[in-house]
Amino acid sequence: MTSRADPTPIGLLTGFLGSGKTTILSRALIHPTFSKTAVIVNEFGEISIDHLVVADLAENIVELRDGCLCCSIRGDLALTLRDIHFKRIMEEIPPFDRVVIETSGLADPIPIIHTLMTNQPLQQVFFLDVVLCVVDAEHGLSSLDAYDEASKQIALADVLLISKVDIVQHSQCAELASKLRHLNSGAEILEVALGEVDPSRLFGRSLFQPNPNDARISAWLSMNDDLNSHVSGYNSHVIQHSTPLSLAGTTVFLNRIVNELSDNILRIKGLAFFRDKGDRPALLHAVQNKFYPVEWLDDFSNTNNTSRLVFIGRDLDIPRIDELFELLCI
Repeated sequence: MTSRADPTPIGLLTGFLGSGKTTILSRALIHPTFSKTAVIVNEFGEISIDHLVVADLAENIVELRDGCLCCSIRGDLALTLRDIHFKRIMEEIPPFDRVVIETSGLADPIPIIHTLMTNQPLQQVFFLDVVLCVVDAEHGLSSLDAYDEASKQIALADVLLISKVDIVQHSQCAELASKLRHLNSGAEILEVALGEVDPSRLFGRSLFQPNPNDARISAWLSMNDDLNSHVSGYNSHVIQHSTPLSLAGTTVFLNRIVNELSDNILRIKGLAFFRDKGDRPALLHAVQNKFYPVEWLDDFSNTNNTSRLVFIGRDLDIPRIDELFELLCI
């Protein structure tokens, strides 16, 4: 697959049935700063784009106003991304600067994330910029209690959008926001009325995997240690250590965690300092058992050399995580 100088960012938009993600996306598509966007959906019927359509370009691609495109998945996601990339190169479709993938309401986002993490040809052309999750202020609390899919979507998100805040009492919205913070205390939470939100607050910020030279790495790692309580069985855990770790031991530790805890681990992210690497820390990032390649930070200017590892999952065995860390990493 031929690459471009700058990989194209992908935003993954999730949210349970009826949460309002289609409304938010359709409003974003007509925003002046959101031109040249390719949208990928399972079926055209899942997103209301009729009022935005300019022309059919191909069997599975239509052109929208302001240079945006909408594309239905053909075969699988990797083939669809390859298809629109080559059509862009051949100038068969208008150029696009970002991709948004809208999942169905019951979709598990992990297979999509794994595709973008592990397909090396795709990684030369695209990168996962952000995972967004829309949560319905009216029905979000009941969905959390009843459906594991809703909780998993929330636990994996970088940004949580509470929709329909204009039709519920403030107290109900506040209760939902509190539960979301316990479920995923590292995510940003934005309230959305009538589907309106500035797309610049959602996309183009490298929130899923920060750029190694990005000053916002601390924000990427943000997690409140006091919010380890369970919501729908999900919880988070943070380990901090002030002295350098063993590189070999930490490698074994992380592999033991994903092997022992298996499906209970949803996401691991961290910044770690190692004894044989001086002041050159590493960014660590995994979703379930899939790890991104380690990114070494050559010009890390933070004077705080504390290693910080964040674990997000379901019914995490926190004592076992701490035991293995003490045994292997120190």
